Amino acid sequence: MPGPDAADSDIELLRYVRLSPRPFAKVDDVNKQTSVGYKQTRNRLDKLVEKGLLNVEQAGNVNLYWLSDEGERRLGEEI
Repeated sequence: MPGPDAADSDIELLRYVRLSPRPFAKVDDVNKQTSVGYKQTRNRLDKLVEKGLLNVEQAGNVNLYWLSDEGERRLGEEI
């Protein structure tokens, strides 16, 4: 997909993680739904980790992301 698009808000990224068919999401899962490239998606997810909205754990060479309690709360406020 073409370059960065501010249309992919933090809330939308949290929603993409939440809607993953597994209890976690990989960058690839989220990237398929965004309007930015893989690296930008990974950077945005990492910033959400820094903000305390996502948790992350590395499994091999893949990061697995899931909503933190604060991320769940923030997403719930938007629904």
